[in-house]
Amino acid sequence: MTYQYIVIFLIPLILALVLTPFVIRLAKLVGAIDYPNERKVHKYPIPRFGGIAIYMSFIISLYIFSYIDAVNIYITKKTVLMLLGSATIVLLLGIWDDIKELKPGKKFIWQCIAATIVYLAGFKISSVTSFSGDLLYLGILDYPITLLWIVGITNAFNLIDGLDGLASGVATIAGITIFSISIVKDDIVSAILVLAFVGSLVGFMRYNFYNAKIFLGDSGSLLIGFTLAIFSILSKTKSSTAFSVIFPLLVLGLPIMDTMLSMVRRFMSSLKPNKSYPIRKLGLKSIFYPDKKHIHHQLMNFGFSQRKVVIILYIVSVIFGIGAFTITMVNTVIAVPILMGIAVIIFIGITQLGYKEMAILRNGTFLPIFERPLVKNTSFQFLLDFFSIMFAFISSIYLSTFLGTQQDFEKYSSFLNYIIISSVQILILSTGGIYKLTLKQFALGDVLKIVKLVIISVFASWFLFSIIYQSPFYFPVTMYILDFYILSTLIIGGRLLFKILHYYANMNKHDGKINVLIYGLPHPSGVNILECFLTNGNLDYKPIGILDDDPYLEGKRINGYRILGSHWNLHEILNNSVVHEILIFPNNVNSEVLERIVKISSKHNIRVKRINTIVEDVVIDKTKVKLFKNIKQIQEKYIQK
Repeated sequence: MTYQYIVIFLIPLILALVLTPFVIRLAKLVGAIDYPNERKVHKYPIPRFGGIAIYMSFIISLYIFSYIDAVNIYITKKTVLMLLGSATIVLLLGIWDDIKELKPGKKFIWQCIAATIVYLAGFKISSVTSFSGDLLYLGILDYPITLLWIVGITNAFNLIDGLDGLASGVATIAGITIFSISIVKDDIVSAILVLAFVGSLVGFMRYNFYNAKIFLGDSGSLLIGFTLAIFSILSKTKSSTAFSVIFPLLVLGLPIMDTMLSMVRRFMSSLKPNKSYPIRKLGLKSIFYPDKKHIHHQLMNFGFSQRKVVIILYIVSVIFGIGAFTITMVNTVIAVPILMGIAVIIFIGITQLGYKEMAILRNGTFLPIFERPLVKNTSFQFLLDFFSIMFAFISSIYLSTFLGTQQDFEKYSSFLNYIIISSVQILILSTGGIYKLTLKQFALGDVLKIVKLVIISVFASWFLFSIIYQSPFYFPVTMYILDFYILSTLIIGGRLLFKILHYYANMNKHDGKINVLIYGLPHPSGVNILECFLTNGNLDYKPIGILDDDPYLEGKRINGYRILGSHWNLHEILNNSVVHEILIFPNNVNSEVLERIVKISSKHNIRVKRINTIVEDVVIDKTKVKLFKNIKQIQEKYIQK
């Protein structure tokens, strides 16, 4: 059928070459022009309406194919009507947005309507293939998952349409990949439809590649994403491999990756306001806040020309396509390392793009969440622990019955069992005083306390189940062991998360103008005193490190602050670092060391200041109380002779 495929490809290609110039004139006539602004790369007004040229060449091709018997026998009327009806809605939506910008809410509703038409026509994600090769049916979840996939891919192509020929070229590569897999799987219907659509894209790219004479516009980017989402569903349903669910993710890997990165970046930026996000936009709204930090923007910031960026992203799309094709052709043993290799490449690529928002540990992005009253509320922690108990129980049952049957899992995961284990374990955790612990002061003793309470709760669950089911071995022993490990990990991990984030955040937390060295910091309470001092009216100070005479601590960090060395290294440290002042805790410094620090500092014209902590008598109703007074301000007293 090679001859027929050539004809199927050439007819829409020629139609697109012929129709696109007329569409350019139409766009100019109705005023569908994309004007330059600060968020866009092009410098001159460019006509939109690219979707009309692609749509017309594709639909006319399908009409012509109806008169070619060798092709017509494979295409059903139902498939054509589904494509025609849903794609027309998306096209009209895009045309409307190209002429008069629509609100995101309206666009989303109409996209959902078009996706629903596809679903009702029987083209849906109704099952996924497990790694064992068995089909897992989604049931009532097939509609929301189908809707999410179609609408998500539709908007993903809308997001990457930022450079001449980028979205259309990536769509062409994705289409060729789907066509190749369809041929191998003997899915002639998908192969014909995808190849015709690719022909329309290739013909249109003659006018869309750098320097573009016409842009896709929303009419084109939405139509491309919507149509490819449908084709990926059609091709997936014909696959029975264990990685059939991953195949469409790889085929459309670049737009999906860019969309996910954009959503994560914007949400991270909303947690810490900056120049790009001057107003804190917490919640889901933040991910829709427009910016100029997509993957193609980042590559251009590295100095690549627009043409080179597009070619680089074409290569990335080809790699995704080869990966998708390969995992559908090989067995699981070979496919797993291929997927791992692709994952490593993606991770390295993302880290090289230079997104500061993604450095969530180093910049303390999540710290504002932990400072909110809701997180500190006992009820919130109680709710998190409840979900941890449920997750641990379900996971332990699944893992302990992994080699068993579906009936074993259903037997153990009854609603009554969920009620029993959640009630018993949350009661023991509550009475054990776990909710009296604070996030900031969480320490090793608290970890041991949680472990003890989890052990007691697991034993109590076993005892109660033994009474109810009149058998000490109703549940397998491995279930209880797994429940202990998973539950203790979740509860301890959740409470340690704040400490870990706080540790990394301290590395760059203080951005004051005065660089200071800290010496004489008492252990272990000194860091808390230092934090109190820095956050209580002394924000101009930026600690660049700590001096400590313990040689075993050199090079390590205390709560994010680096130990630069002992006071014997002070001269070398001052030569290699920009230091404005040295802050000293005098209670831990003898006079000889103090004198030595002052002499070295004076040679470098660096001031030495003392942080005083005093103990004084406080008289309340003639009662004397000894009180350790936290420092609120520094006593600016030079330690000079």
